[in-house]
Amino acid sequence: MKYEISEKLLQDIRQETTRIMEEVIQNRRYLHMHPEVGYDTQETEIWVKSQLQKEQIQILDSKVGVLGLIPGKCHDRMVGLRADMDALCLQEENETDYKSKVPGRMHACGHDGHTAMLLGAAKLLKKHCDKLATDILLIFQPAEEGPTPGGAKPMLEEMRRLGIADKIEHIFGQHLFNDYPVGTAGCKFGSVASSTDEFYITVIGKGGHAGHPDKTIDALSIGAKIVTGMESFMSRQMDPLDPAVFSTGIFHSGSAINIVADTAKISGTIRCQKNETREYILDGMKRLVEGVCRAYGADCEIKIIRGLPVLMNDSETTEYAKEAIITAIGKERFFHVESPMMGAEDFTYFAQAIPSAFLYLGSSNPEKGFSYLGHHPKFDFDENAMETGIQILCSLALGMQ
Repeated sequence: MKYEISEKLLQDIRQETTRIMEEVIQNRRYLHMHPEVGYDTQETEIWVKSQLQKEQIQILDSKVGVLGLIPGKCHDRMVGLRADMDALCLQEENETDYKSKVPGRMHACGHDGHTAMLLGAAKLLKKHCDKLATDILLIFQPAEEGPTPGGAKPMLEEMRRLGIADKIEHIFGQHLFNDYPVGTAGCKFGSVASSTDEFYITVIGKGGHAGHPDKTIDALSIGAKIVTGMESFMSRQMDPLDPAVFSTGIFHSGSAINIVADTAKISGTIRCQKNETREYILDGMKRLVEGVCRAYGADCEIKIIRGLPVLMNDSETTEYAKEAIITAIGKERFFHVESPMMGAEDFTYFAQAIPSAFLYLGSSNPEKGFSYLGHHPKFDFDENAMETGIQILCSLALGMQ
């Protein structure tokens, strides 16, 4: 991969980004006031299409989300830029002029900003399409927040149906983070976000009188041993330098203080940064649950719902992205991300199929009150971050040779 862009074009992009920021902010605030969740983003999609049509950008016939196409010099090559559009089922607690107008729905993860940035970048890239070496695919995706497996996977299937997936050489996504100051951006090599699997365990014992526990098989006690056993497994069987989490979220058992419980239901989540670690933990949990239940004469049922795989950034694509970020905003504003997220990101389905890089965009400004992290009812971000993000998106697209 070769990155190359003229200083004049960079300066033009910076100046033009500044000029369109009022429009970008208005777009972001419109989206923030009209949040939609999951795949139910029909009104958002209609609005996004209307914005693309204003710029005379071609809209592809995708049955999921919105795909826009800006032609470059070579139509056999394509670079994808992705923004997620969906909001969260959350009641907003901010008191702003652009507060959510939909009860119980809120853009609390910056997806309104992601969509506004990609629309802003699309406007500038359309203007400078004669300088694009490849076609640019604009990917506006629903359902990043779920339901599992999210919107990336069916959008990738749509790209295959439309016959363009094999043309896509790289896909880039970026995400606003209030963990980092506004005006900065960064990337991480290797694993970026964890796999997420759900487990549902039922311990089947034998109930009875609490005064005669010897005549029962105490499912509650057995369940507790399973939970503590898995915690010991994680601390003693796992490499401490290999991030992995086993978390029990629900434990239901028992009906009265004088009755030994006949069943226990345990559920939670497992998160890992390596696929081999994921398989090791799932196998270890199965062996431990079955072994503990067998030792105490109980039966068990184990259900695993596999969620998102580990998100891995492609090394070469990430190196290119690093150069594009530094060129766009300066080395002093670039940061290396050292630790992966234990949250999940369905961008992983793009990354499994196509060399991709998922990037970090700083958006916090505590002096203005922008410090709450994502998924909080008071989450908001410094909108100046979007100017940085648009410059980076344009740098990624225009620098590709």
